[in-house]
Amino acid sequence: MDADDAYAEFAWFAREYPRVYRYHIDHVEFRLTQIHAKYQKAHRHFASEIEKAEKSCFGMAMGDKDTLQVYWDFESFLNAMSSSLDILARIVGTAYVEQTPPSFNKLCKKNHLTGCADILRIAQSRWVSRMKDYRDCFVHYTSVDTLFLFSCNLYSDGFEVRCKLPTNPNVRDILGFRFSRRVDVLKYAINVYRKLQALDKRIAKLISSDYKIGEFPKRKDNLFFLGTRRR
Repeated sequence: MDADDAYAEFAWFAREYPRVYRYHIDHVEFRLTQIHAKYQKAHRHFASEIEKAEKSCFGMAMGDKDTLQVYWDFESFLNAMSSSLDILARIVGTAYVEQTPPSFNKLCKKNHLTGCADILRIAQSRWVSRMKDYRDCFVHYTSVDTLFLFSCNLYSDGFEVRCKLPTNPNVRDILGFRFSRRVDVLKYAINVYRKLQALDKRIAKLISSDYKIGEFPKRKDNLFFLGTRRR
């Protein structure tokens, strides 16, 4: 495409914006790795304590700087996920003739758009909206608690280490949060990361297919300076 002046702007965009996308994906992966490392450290601590404790001991807890950092990393993880989705939406915008918004949520509202937009809307309904609920809650309203703990509970099949995560983030208040054994910071983060990977592959497959039959890109101009703010 570099040799074709009609595609000059798109060729530049196609080089630069996947790099921006990868920047945010790398951030997601970094935060997930940091969270996992702190869980491993807590697991080693509790394993040692269990060896010394009575077998009937049911629950233990630990609160230190590592526990705080799990939640700090988790909030950064959610922000990086949201940024990744917005950049993905911007890349997807080149699949349409009309100018599309550089925002995941706003692009999903364009109900007349099909193809990639349909894939984004499915992801939005299945997991993205939930992820953004957590992000909005922790960034704008409150933290999970005022006492941050790794908990360890013994069960018949072994012990489980977890950092709690509310099941109802939209209540947006510490006193209203409810918790479940099935919802945990690390489990949730791994789950949404895998869903992001699956979304990435579905979009890439469709774009690749459309490119091979000459249906992509549909927009090759006015790709930069979207969302510019002037005060």
